[in-house]
Amino acid sequence: MSFLPMSTSTDAQKNEGENHGPKVTVLTRDTEFRGTVGFTGELQLNGRLEGEILSEDGTLIIGDTALVKADIRAKRVIVRGQVFGNILARERLELVGSARVVGDVQTGALAIEQGAVFIGKSESLQADKVEKPDLSSFFKMLTSVSREPAPTKAGKGIDATRLIPGMEAKSGEKGNP
Repeated sequence: MSFLPMSTSTDAQKNEGENHGPKVTVLTRDTEFRGTVGFTGELQLNGRLEGEILSEDGTLIIGDTALVKADIRAKRVIVRGQVFGNILARERLELVGSARVVGDVQTGALAIEQGAVFIGKSESLQADKVEKPDLSSFFKMLTSVSREPAPTKAGKGIDATRLIPGMEAKSGEKGNP
C-alpha cells in the first residue's frame, strides 16, 4: 500500500501566509487512486479512491461525483458522493443531499440531510460527556405502586389476572372467589 501526503499546489495557496486561507487540495473526477492518503488542511475528492484516508486536523469533502471504498479518519467529513467504509470524524460528519454511506460511523456530531442515505451503525464520541440520568428512583416508584385493582367508573376494580391467561390468582388471593 502506498502513502501519498497531500498538500496544496496552486500559486495562491503557496502563499498561504499572505491570504490566510486554508490549504486546499482537489482531486478531480478523473482521478483514480489506490492506497493510503494523508492530508492536512482540506481535501476535496471528486474521483475514485480505494484504501484509507487519514488526517489529524483536516476536513475531507467527498464530492457528488466521488466513489470512495475506504476507511476514513479525519477531524471533519462532508459527504456528497458515495462512501463504502467506516468513518471516524472526530468533530463532525455531514451527509449532504445525494450522499450514500454504507459503513459504521463514529463522530462528535452527525448531520444527515433529507435525501442522504446512511446504512450502518452510528456512535457518538460525545457519549462520555453526556450525564446519564439516574432512573433508580423512577423504578423504585414503579415497584412500590400498589397491586390493588384500579377502580372503574362503577367503583369496582378490574382484576387483570382474570384477563390474562395463565395469570389467574391463587385461591385466597384478592380477586379470586
